[in-house]
Amino acid sequence: MFTKKRTLLFLTLAVIFSLTIVSCSPTPAQPSATEGPASPTGSEKSITIVIPEDPPSFNPMVADTGYDALVMELVLLGMADVDPNGNVFPELAADLPTVENGGVTIDDDAGTMSVTWTMRDDILWQDGNQVTADDVLFTWNAISDPVNGTWIPGIDYIDSVEQLSQNSFIVNYNSIYPGYLTQFGGEQIAIWPAHYCNIEQGFLAWDCGREPLSDGPFVLHDWVLGDHMTFHKNDNYYLAPKPELDQVLVQIVPDDAVRKTMMLNGDADIDMWINANTAKDLEGSEKAKVSLSPTDRWVMRLYFNLAQKGTVDPIAYPHPILSDVNVRRAIRSAVDVDTITSEIFHGLATPAWTEFFRAPYQCAVPRPAYDPEGAKAMLEKAGWTDSDGDGVRECHGCSTGAPEGYAMEMEFITYAEFGEPLELTQQLIAEMLGEIGIKMNITVVEGSILWDQAENGGIEQSGNFDIDIWDDGYAGVDPTDYIWELYSQEALVPGDGYNVMRYDNAEVDALIDEAYTLDEASRKKTFCAIADQINEDVPLVHLFTTPNLEAYSARLVGVQSTVNDLVTWNIADWTLK
Repeated sequence: MFTKKRTLLFLTLAVIFSLTIVSCSPTPAQPSATEGPASPTGSEKSITIVIPEDPPSFNPMVADTGYDALVMELVLLGMADVDPNGNVFPELAADLPTVENGGVTIDDDAGTMSVTWTMRDDILWQDGNQVTADDVLFTWNAISDPVNGTWIPGIDYIDSVEQLSQNSFIVNYNSIYPGYLTQFGGEQIAIWPAHYCNIEQGFLAWDCGREPLSDGPFVLHDWVLGDHMTFHKNDNYYLAPKPELDQVLVQIVPDDAVRKTMMLNGDADIDMWINANTAKDLEGSEKAKVSLSPTDRWVMRLYFNLAQKGTVDPIAYPHPILSDVNVRRAIRSAVDVDTITSEIFHGLATPAWTEFFRAPYQCAVPRPAYDPEGAKAMLEKAGWTDSDGDGVRECHGCSTGAPEGYAMEMEFITYAEFGEPLELTQQLIAEMLGEIGIKMNITVVEGSILWDQAENGGIEQSGNFDIDIWDDGYAGVDPTDYIWELYSQEALVPGDGYNVMRYDNAEVDALIDEAYTLDEASRKKTFCAIADQINEDVPLVHLFTTPNLEAYSARLVGVQSTVNDLVTWNIADWTLK
């Protein structure tokens, strides 16, 4: 497999970059000077979306908070996007390239592939310039720049991107890459205007990420940091007379309770990613409804650090407790997932024990039993006993390299942004593990501290944790890159992926390589082999899955929650009753 270098992009909540921008301009030449949100007049159709913080940018590659991708969907298009069920559909593309229609060619002898894209010729930027292959090449050159670029899924598989005509280009791959359809689209990537963005600034730093030129359904009118963003209907939108709405106001409201009250009072129309408690509180409301994604999106997991706390090498510095697979299996057996999902998440979470729970790659992995007595027996057999009767086990003949008498005590971390349900889950799991003789010291931190790069003090990347708990999951229907990011040996290097467990299994690495094929039958078999090995090794514990939950106004028609993060994916179709 080709070495993948990346920045950490796929987190539920990641590092929040500080912005100094106060307002943005609808065109490069004339910045707006509004003091507040523009108010609709007459028959204008306007909605309000409430989010807890400003997006760092319109470019989700800067820092994937989710809110950047939300506003990106309002103004920028990709070659293709993903619907609520994970199916890919064309945007800038005239159609989707496949082997069957000749858009994808494979060289079996060389093990390479080429993909030819043909673009629509009727899509304009808001300034009237046509969106062309020039913009695609510009975007690719910015992303792949060795100094100022960034990592995107499958970037290491691309040898070259070549323009064929004004409206066509070819991507040449050095291997088979199954995720090619959303490589220039989906939830993270948009095509940027070559005539407007300054490539010299670098892909993650350029001004057009905060003052975007639109080819989407709306254009940015103003952005007052910490207060609101206002978007007006794009008169040049290629699907005219869409969008149905005239104005979208994105209002910054940090407090969960205030956002809920606004929904209940009819003062807001969308609140993204509400938690289970808010969903329950909205039951029976005449003004607010709850939309669930058609399948569960997020997987909540316990992440084990297999290396000694503060290190990143599990071979040289094995964790004194968690390096023993029998200890990890005991922890898995001691957690009552059914109680968590029913009592804390009000039935809006589903027990899960594998990454591959969603079609088309579902795997029949046996569910591990909740068995606290069996967990105690496993710990006893592994050399962890409570000799002094204080309720905490110690090493007495354990095989992890821990000194005799070493106490079974660890730090247990989660992130604050999820809110009360996750903190209650953390507390309950700590109590469950306490019942089998493992003392967990609870810590709650900001996501930016937990997930930042090692050089910035990031807890996970620097290995400064024992166990933590948080949720994530792959978008779309293709888990290949996500599985690489989480489980491959290459991805355990700090900053190169998100294998923060420091899990190293050569068999799993080989299976991940095998998943990079267009043979669907082979992929399904390979994924299930990976699932079986992960179930055996327990580098982490899968707890449960949850859907995307959005609160939306009863007056709003067309909202569809999706497994791909972004409820705004079809905002051009939204209208009011």
